[in-house]
Amino acid sequence: MIDVLPSKPWMRVALCAALAACEADRATEPDASSTLEDARAPDCAATSAPTVLGRVDDARLAELSGLAASRLHPGLFYAHNDSGDGPHVYVIDASARVVATITLTGASSVDWEDIAVGPAADGAPSVFVGDVGDNAARDGSGAPRAEVRVHHFPEPSVPPSGAIELTATTTTLTYPGAPHDCEAIFVDPEGALFLLSKEDEGPSTLFRTPAPDATSRVLEEIATVTLAPGSASATAADLSPSGRSLLVRSYGALRLFTREGSEPWSDALARAPLRMRTQPELQSEAVAWLPDGRGYVTAPEGAMPALARVDLLDPACTY
Repeated sequence: MIDVLPSKPWMRVALCAALAACEADRATEPDASSTLEDARAPDCAATSAPTVLGRVDDARLAELSGLAASRLHPGLFYAHNDSGDGPHVYVIDASARVVATITLTGASSVDWEDIAVGPAADGAPSVFVGDVGDNAARDGSGAPRAEVRVHHFPEPSVPPSGAIELTATTTTLTYPGAPHDCEAIFVDPEGALFLLSKEDEGPSTLFRTPAPDATSRVLEEIATVTLAPGSASATAADLSPSGRSLLVRSYGALRLFTREGSEPWSDALARAPLRMRTQPELQSEAVAWLPDGRGYVTAPEGAMPALARVDLLDPACTY
């Protein structure tokens, strides 16, 4: 057997100390006790440390709850507040400065929880806003919502700025069984819309519907996913531009699920996820892939939330 340890005693001590420090760092991460975290890193797992791009100092975004990167205008992000705001989508730049406010005329704003980008039914690059929050369905604090809604509108052809009013297309959705709370939506490259339920206990459920239009639909249940033993509330999700890799945010961690080819999500979500790097956040509520699939950004709720970016280190890798 070849001895792979350094031959010098002082080098052995230094190496052991470094390994111990790495183990200590990993042990102090939130949710580090999860037995579902996959210790084997897949290809393209190496990432940079999180970099804070800036802080959103606009008081109107004090409860940032959803974030999506523009596909037409790299460097711009669509964001919105949690419940309590009107039907407003804020456009922020790569320094976290609000550069535009889009008001969706005729759109409900009961409890907006997540935002996504993807193709509409006609293939046009679009923005989808999920009015899908339902705390009562999760904690029994009141009457659950009989239906939820997702609004979508075409991405502006030029970089948005100032105050803009747009008319959104609204799809009304009901669950096939009991109502669910939801804070995570995403859209695949074919335009299908997905909702991932938020649960205090037990697995989350993934629901799907074909490309949204101005109709009412019953969602289809397609998979369940256990984010961590016991519970781990899903607070956001985003699908990579390729449609292959899904980021799921919870209060304690960010997890990556990757499909092999065109396998169903039920199979991909049954495998142990990879835990991804994030900036420490008190209330993690948002995640968005960059449009080139080479990194992602996160943001929390709260006053002056930090917009943090993580990049893939291998230039040959994209998700």
